[in-house]
Amino acid sequence: MFTEQQEKWLKRVEELFFKLGIKSLTMDDVARELGISKKTLYSFVENKDDLVAKVMERHMAEQCKVDEVMHAEASDAVDEMVRIIQQIVSELGKMKPNVVHEMQKYHREVWNRINDFQHSYILNLARQNLEWGRRDGLYRTDFDLETAARFYIAGAMIIFDEQYFPKPPYTYDFLFKEFITNYLHSIVSEKGLKMLKAKLGPAENLPPII
Repeated sequence: MFTEQQEKWLKRVEELFFKLGIKSLTMDDVARELGISKKTLYSFVENKDDLVAKVMERHMAEQCKVDEVMHAEASDAVDEMVRIIQQIVSELGKMKPNVVHEMQKYHREVWNRINDFQHSYILNLARQNLEWGRRDGLYRTDFDLETAARFYIAGAMIIFDEQYFPKPPYTYDFLFKEFITNYLHSIVSEKGLKMLKAKLGPAENLPPII
């Protein structure tokens, strides 16, 4: 667990990573932006890799809290997914394109933890949403639920693979909304489709590719 002050530091560093990239931000830059000495910074983290790890640890813990709130406030499974779209698209829109590549290249262990998070916590959320949608008749029943949940995880992660989606011209927010919209169209029933169209609006509401 982090203290309230440490939470504030890590949130600010995350904002800097998303805006400036990870590699270009030195520990001197971090200390200066946080308004603390390097001695104080190094009393909290061992090195930059540890800083990146702690930033993402806080981020994933915060994501869990956000997901709990969205689930509690959602009226149904489709509404929950639309809330997820809005939240993640907003977040990805703030992320500099090279952040993921830098994490994969220079902080591989941290990236592996993110993958583990996706394949455990997020996979379980996908299962629960599919079960909820089926109970309410918003999702079809003629597909394998476990496979669909895993398709969701695979699709959400592949948007970061520049072999398929180079950046530029693609942006993370555009790719995620394209992916999740197609995913939902593939699982909704007729009843769910009407609800989805009403909530999402026209396709032109997609963020631009560039």
